[in-house]
Amino acid sequence: MKHKLIIARMTIIAGMTLATSNGPAEDNGVLPPPVPARQPSVFKKTDTNGDGKITAAEFQTYRDAWFKEIDADGNGKMTTDEFAKNQQEQFKTLDTNRDGAAVMEEYTNFFCGPDARAVKEAKPANTDKPTLFETMDTDDDSFVTVPEFVVYRLVIFRQLDANGDGKLTPEEFAAGANKRFTAMDANKDNTVAKEEFDATGINKAHGSRASETNLPVAN
Repeated sequence: MKHKLIIARMTIIAGMTLATSNGPAEDNGVLPPPVPARQPSVFKKTDTNGDGKITAAEFQTYRDAWFKEIDADGNGKMTTDEFAKNQQEQFKTLDTNRDGAAVMEEYTNFFCGPDARAVKEAKPANTDKPTLFETMDTDDDSFVTVPEFVVYRLVIFRQLDANGDGKLTPEEFAAGANKRFTAMDANKDNTVAKEEFDATGINKAHGSRASETNLPVAN
């Protein structure tokens, strides 16, 4: 049921977007909505000291803020509705040209920044690593660099792009969100407590090390 809910919400967003972007524009005197200004990339927001690499502490700080943003009622648990709403907003931000889909360039710009260079030969992410941070930190030096982040995001894009057409639909994006929510919901109570959320990112006591979660796709 929760999977259908997230996908249904994302499908509604797609329909609204296509309805406003397809067909010739009518001269009805109403200006189209302004295109949102480009926001700093996720990497830039996470790399708070601007040194070009993300530490485990910076990653945790970013995730703390993100969880607080999702948890609208502030009860320390993330519901499927709250997560679905967050993913809807993220997809709308990804889809910069508002055509109802997100291509790889839009996706990598959002996460890595417009100057990030795509690494076409990126190999599948090693998702048997315990946490997201470890999965991104391919050389195990306790830092995530821009190239590591780019490779990781390209791999995740390809995982989400179920039909391999080079663009993400709201349904494909929602399907990835379903997998993430299910993986984080360790006790299967249809909510994700802060402790469950933290366990999939890093282990606070050991930097980037934690018990195995085998998270299938990115946060």
